[in-house]
Amino acid sequence: MRWSVRLLLFLLILPLAFFAAFPQIVRCVFLEHTAGFQSIAPQVWVAKDTPDRQRVYLLFEINEARKRLELLWNKPIHSHATIVYCQTPEQYEQYCQDGEGAGCSLGTPWGDSWIIINPYGRNPDVLAHEMCHDELFTRLGWLKTQRQIPQWFNEGLALMIDQRFTTATDSLRRFEEFQDHWQQQSRGQQTVLDLSELASLRDFFAGDTDRVMLAYMTAGREVSRWLALVGRPGLRKLAEAVAQGEAFSTAYQQLEREAKGD
Repeated sequence: MRWSVRLLLFLLILPLAFFAAFPQIVRCVFLEHTAGFQSIAPQVWVAKDTPDRQRVYLLFEINEARKRLELLWNKPIHSHATIVYCQTPEQYEQYCQDGEGAGCSLGTPWGDSWIIINPYGRNPDVLAHEMCHDELFTRLGWLKTQRQIPQWFNEGLALMIDQRFTTATDSLRRFEEFQDHWQQQSRGQQTVLDLSELASLRDFFAGDTDRVMLAYMTAGREVSRWLALVGRPGLRKLAEAVAQGEAFSTAYQQLEREAKGD
């Protein structure tokens, strides 16, 4: 078989294999043709049985979450994910792989992305958390996000605008609170996770609830520490450096050294 034919077959099979591995993506792609959902604003879809009051609140909460994201990056955001609001656990499970939690975000190699939430996620915290994941994905692209960004940074950055774990509203002042949460969750540092143990999605969410919560607090503690040093300009510089091909760890450490004057 000629190489050109093999290449053609590969290009035809690749998207089919991707969709087979991620059926949730298929459902999102064909959302507008799904009888159970309807659009209430650009890139906002809700289950058709969503009460009118909840629809109004959802749009307000989306706007509040976007304000937090803009504050973190200190400039207009790039995120353009379609937001999908599910009313039932069954609906949510169809669009989020494990059906757990209050929200999840999905992205494709060609740039489309979605944020899926259920009634527990209809608040600025969960929405901002998922939007932060999508912002990083949009700035860097699917491949760089998957291969370059460790999960501890992805989750830790999202915690900077997620107010479920700290009372400080300014993300640059959160380190002390995350430090306290980390001390408590690690039982006075009896159980400690190294960042290298939290690099992949699978590793980050491995184990029981206590272990996952420790992973979150470890990530929040590290990112809040780093962000307090480099500031919001440092975050933008990091994203730009990685987008231009620099290794995440190199750019991350270099920006910290520059902030310290080393």
